[in-house]
Amino acid sequence: MSERLYEYLEITDLKDMLNKTNELYGKNIAYKIKIEENKYITYTHKEVRNMINELGTSLINMGLKNKRIAVIGENRFEWEIAYLAIVCGVGIVVPLDKSLPENELKNLIKNPM
Repeated sequence: MSERLYEYLEITDLKDMLNKTNELYGKNIAYKIKIEENKYITYTHKEVRNMINELGTSLINMGLKNKRIAVIGENRFEWEIAYLAIVCGVGIVVPLDKSLPENELKNLIKNPM
């Protein structure tokens, strides 16, 4: 067996990735989001993990544990937090394309496959 050329972090799933990056890089900036011209807000890995946990807990408290939960919206930070909160312990995430016609979105929500 040959030697590895570089070290890597072994990750088993998204939840494992979030836990390990929180441990390793918790105080480091994970996101820098532009809120207006020359003004940004930053979030550390720890803050992001806390947001995911808090949203996940709220969804469970709403009775959504092990349910299918649709997520629709623009490709942005909030969408990612919702996606990760659902997939990392709440239920089954159903990402929907925001460009679908309204009638198709209604059908997908009312009659899941």
